[in-house]
Amino acid sequence: MIAGLLIEPNVKNMQHKPLTTGRALRALPILILLSLSLMGCSSVYIPSFIKVYQPDIAQGNILEPEQVAKIQLGMSAAEVNQILGTPALRDIFHRNQRETYVFYDKRGKREAFQHTLVILYDANGRVTKIEQSGDPLTQAPTQDIPEALRNAKKTADQTPATTDTETNSGAPNPYSLTAPTTSTPALGGGAPLEPTAPALSQ
Repeated sequence: MIAGLLIEPNVKNMQHKPLTTGRALRALPILILLSLSLMGCSSVYIPSFIKVYQPDIAQGNILEPEQVAKIQLGMSAAEVNQILGTPALRDIFHRNQRETYVFYDKRGKREAFQHTLVILYDANGRVTKIEQSGDPLTQAPTQDIPEALRNAKKTADQTPATTDTETNSGAPNPYSLTAPTTSTPALGGGAPLEPTAPALSQ
């Protein structure tokens, strides 16, 4: 009775069917869609020629090794800010005792550069410790600027600024938006009269 209930397995259907060209072509679109979906994962390497354009992103404080080297123990916070500028972060839990300068730069498809500089102060507002972490400043993208451009920038910073009403030669500037001030000559050839404001009546 029990033997009659047993069903003999269909061995013909259980046999492995060989992969034909038609089946492989039908599976190809599925494999392509699967690979494209995996390309959205950041852990999967994507060749640079496939990636779309990525703009340059610079955030925080642009730091240079020469600037950081000027920071010395015992300096005041005002002196540090004059050299490095306003910090990106001021710790509200350690007010006037900790300033953080963050230098982040991402150039196109390159790896992001990040350097963190932390200045610690004592109760009198003097530098007690300087901490640095992240990528070395010598590898910052700003170090790629040619030396000629750096020298030109230093020369421009050292050139005294001229006023709006005169050029570098001291002559009147024809493109100035402000009229030059002139004094009104006095009658009879005396000293020039200076304009005076009318007295206020009380």
